[in-house]
Amino acid sequence: MSAVRGFMAEVRILPMSLMLLTCLLGGFFAAGPHLNWKIMGLVLLNAFCFLYTAHLNDTYWDIRKGEYEEGRKLHSVRFREDGYLPRWGFGYEIPNAPILPKHYYLAAMALSAITGVSIMLHISTLIGWLYSALALVGLLLALTYSAGLDRIPALGDTMWEIGVLFALYCGYYSQRQALDPFIVSASVPLFISLISIKALDSLPDTIVDNKQSKVTLTVFLYRKGLSLKAIRHICYLPFYIAFLTLYFTLPPNLKLGALAVVLSFIAQQAALHNDEEGRKSIVLASFTILAFIVVALTVIAGLATLPSI
Repeated sequence: MSAVRGFMAEVRILPMSLMLLTCLLGGFFAAGPHLNWKIMGLVLLNAFCFLYTAHLNDTYWDIRKGEYEEGRKLHSVRFREDGYLPRWGFGYEIPNAPILPKHYYLAAMALSAITGVSIMLHISTLIGWLYSALALVGLLLALTYSAGLDRIPALGDTMWEIGVLFALYCGYYSQRQALDPFIVSASVPLFISLISIKALDSLPDTIVDNKQSKVTLTVFLYRKGLSLKAIRHICYLPFYIAFLTLYFTLPPNLKLGALAVVLSFIAQQAALHNDEEGRKSIVLASFTILAFIVVALTVIAGLATLPSI
């Protein structure tokens, strides 16, 4: 049971939900309420396997690189204040989840990756082989990001976002068997908003990442002399850009949702002014994005309506 809790912690509910709902959103963009649920179910399972592989790989390399203190047994109990500690929704919520031996993560990575590739190949036989080309981008990022690419300036701060974009493309392609200018243009504000998510996710680890010589956006700003509190406010800027852009480009029945997100971010920055490390900010920001995606899905599916503005 102890090992099961360790593997459950690697699901990381918030980033996993963001990935899967974005994939589903791509499908709804392509087919509206006439979604082929058989294909979409396989695509979601494929996305789960590849992202779970990424999470396992991330923890494996964190252990190898010494981001967990020597002798530490649990994810949620650290020995020092500047040690790595997951946030709620990122594994912290699993009680007494142990840090497993490294070979456990390698074995689970192999199983998850092989399962994902098998599902990917099956989907490609049904809808076309371009799907595999799109999906393999996600697997490539999953296997390489934490192995060292996260130390490369700019690249480390955009690889997760690129993976989410390709999940959107996979969902879209699975229903339309094509990519077109619409889905490419729709992915731009998504990418911009995800920069904020990634930065807020990195913020609590800024001190640890700085010691590990990573060059994330928050580490870069920290080395410029900015406080974590100031960096937290900067992390919200891409959110505002993305959702104000969406406000002017979305259909009238979704504009209210985009405006509500902007107002929510303003309220979060005001209410969490003492959240210097950003542990609460990343959770609330993630839930805000999740809520917007869920609202967009229900509106597109015809299950709900919003006033047009």
